[in-house]
Amino acid sequence: MLKSLLNAALTVSQIERKTRIKKPTIYLSVNRLRRKGLVKSGREKRNKKWMLTQKGRIVAKNRIEGERIIKRIINSLRKCISLGISIREVERMVLSKR
Repeated sequence: MLKSLLNAALTVSQIERKTRIKKPTIYLSVNRLRRKGLVKSGREKRNKKWMLTQKGRIVAKNRIEGERIIKRIINSLRKCISLGISIREVERMVLSKR
């Protein structure tokens, strides 16, 4: 959902059309993101447009970059898992190599 808000401010209906997430889920997500300070609403009372804050833009861009990295290594991770290494072990290895 953050990715859809990256380019422009959108209403809940527009977010629903773009992401194919149902409205109740969008309302829950938007309010959770608002409490975290990642999105803010416009001044309208009806058909509020939601936009990313500066903090939200940073989080969205970091998430997109992380997804790109995972797409590059996903086949290697699948191979490791098929060879018997659990996801938990992979996570431990990643976190211990810092």
